[in-house]
Amino acid sequence: MKTQLFALFLFLIIGYECKIDVLINKNGDFNITINNQIWLRSSRTAIYADDRWYSTEDQSLCLIDRTTSQGIDPNLGSWNETNFIYNLTRNEKTTLIIAHIRQWNSVSALTFHLENGDSALTTNTTTLSLETVRTVFPSFLIEKMNVNDDRGYITIGGIEQMSIF
Repeated sequence: MKTQLFALFLFLIIGYECKIDVLINKNGDFNITINNQIWLRSSRTAIYADDRWYSTEDQSLCLIDRTTSQGIDPNLGSWNETNFIYNLTRNEKTTLIIAHIRQWNSVSALTFHLENGDSALTTNTTTLSLETVRTVFPSFLIEKMNVNDDRGYITIGGIEQMSIF
């Protein structure tokens, strides 16, 4: 049975037609642009397991490949997806961590999904609850691009609450 650590976030621009693009460099850093203007720059990806953080920042979570795919959802239509494949090595066991950024073609939206394959990510001394951060994906560097920068912000609390301002 496949165990998944599942995180899904939806980035949706409502109110006007816009072109959303995800631009990715060879290191796995990405920018989200709207109408050819950078809105968000990626930050680190991290996983909490075995009572410690594994992160792309210190290379304890290493990007080993990037792939792309496409498909059709019966409700939302066609999509293009970029997959980041990370190698997590702990206790001499390797786990593939796969992060997905899906771009929907029929609506101005992106979805983010993170899975840990077939390995449970455990902790020995810390009890994690639904209110505890276990993964960092997606994460963004928040910076003011110019004086007219009026981007909102996203807050996420628990497993069912998300606000976009």
